[in-house]
Amino acid sequence: MFRIEVIAEELREVVAGFDPATFAGRDAARLTEVCAEVERLGAAAKALFARRAVVTNGWVHRSRAVSGEQWLAGVSGCSESQARDSLRTAQRVQELPATEAKLREGSLSLTQASIVSKAAEVDPDAEPAMLRSAGRDGLRTLRDRADRIVAAATDEQQAHVKAKRERHLRTWRQGMATHGTFSGPTEEVDVLLRALQPLTQARFDHAREAAEHEPPDAYRFDALIALAHGDATPTAGTPVARVRVDLPALLAGQTSPGQVCEIPGVGPVPVDHARQVLSHGLMELVVTDGVDVQCVVSRTRHVPEPLKVAIAERDQRCKIRGCDTTQGLERHHTLEFAQHRLTTYELLGLLCGAHHDLVTHHHHQIVDHHDHTWTLHPPHTDEQRHTHAA
Repeated sequence: MFRIEVIAEELREVVAGFDPATFAGRDAARLTEVCAEVERLGAAAKALFARRAVVTNGWVHRSRAVSGEQWLAGVSGCSESQARDSLRTAQRVQELPATEAKLREGSLSLTQASIVSKAAEVDPDAEPAMLRSAGRDGLRTLRDRADRIVAAATDEQQAHVKAKRERHLRTWRQGMATHGTFSGPTEEVDVLLRALQPLTQARFDHAREAAEHEPPDAYRFDALIALAHGDATPTAGTPVARVRVDLPALLAGQTSPGQVCEIPGVGPVPVDHARQVLSHGLMELVVTDGVDVQCVVSRTRHVPEPLKVAIAERDQRCKIRGCDTTQGLERHHTLEFAQHRLTTYELLGLLCGAHHDLVTHHHHQIVDHHDHTWTLHPPHTDEQRHTHAA
């Protein structure tokens, strides 16, 4: 019997015999984290073993499946596409020793390894930064970083043609609910999202006045239905399109590794799209060496438009480390405005409603990190508000 089989048998006995109700809450929280690590380790070992089993056809005599992906999906209780991604991840990490080491030590989930390895496959120099992001940021942030890297290394014209060819709107039923997915070129999806934004905001504001709370996606769905019924006309309040592009990419007409051309909060777009819309004067363009936003200072609570754009560009999600919230972000002054009378790039940040409430009403203290992220400390700590951390 292999050692891993002995460990699995011992773990099976532990899981079958413990009663969660007998554990203190803090112990349960700590053991949850231990189990999460065990889960990551198990997923890593399974993917690496499965890759070997498929390469050698070792699975054939253990299953009636017609493919290695189908066999792995069967033993894992997952879809074939998930099994296929696991096998591809195991293959990619063979060429990425640092990523494989993180995977084997349990500090990287298989999902994170999949995202990191996809980016590192097209740009090996990006691997260290991606691994740092995996250890610090949420999954959405990690995916966004990978998307930018892959987009910069992909032929823009071919990618756009592929997105157009594969556009779709699919639905399926589950009980009384109908589910759906859609896909299309990013700039076209952005048109829809911008049309929905003022309607979504109106429903959010109405719900807040009524002391009601639902997920942002619920308000967006209501906005889409209102638009379909003709109950609202979004054109007057539709926000101006914004594209973030690195100046060298704008001048060259295409992105290179490490460069970005994207619609914030939506995804990468071809540089040709930025040039086309810019020529029509219908968008805000944010470039890396444009207005020096750190020199824009206001002596009132009014936030100048260039500063609003700069903050929205910098803080595309809640500034709190690990929070991936992108909807309903609220501006916050890190220092008391009444005392300092300053509104600057450094002192402003965007927070989700939950974290803004902790700071504003529950006196949590902000710790500002040099990578422009924040963490919060409960009010009983001795940390001073807006202290700087390494």
